[in-house]
Amino acid sequence: MNAVPRLLGLSALGLVLSAYVWYRQVTPGPVICIGRSCAAVIRSRYGRLLGIPNGALGVAYFGGLLGASAALAAGAPRVLIWPMVVAVVIATVLYAYLTYLQVAVLRALCSWCLLSAAASLLILIELVRML
Repeated sequence: MNAVPRLLGLSALGLVLSAYVWYRQVTPGPVICIGRSCAAVIRSRYGRLLGIPNGALGVAYFGGLLGASAALAAGAPRVLIWPMVVAVVIATVLYAYLTYLQVAVLRALCSWCLLSAAASLLILIELVRML
């Protein structure tokens, strides 16, 4: 399975990006990013879902994908791919909504958020190829 190393790498990337966003969401100080809009996005009222920082949700999401990808690398049954696909499809819908909010409502783009969404979309593509 050549896709598993890519799943591991993309999941790790998403985990690091989400951890940084979460850290910047809960601590004061500047948000270093491409452009100047990340702070406006991650600290907006849309930066939380049901009171949970989106970065924390991303850490849980990508952490789960990283663990599942590691299990696949260790020889876990391929049936594990299906719950991963379900999780990534749900996340893709959420990412689409959050990207819409950045563009249409906040009129500000967060490069870390967009990179995280891209990592998730690439994970979805890899998982679909594995089916």
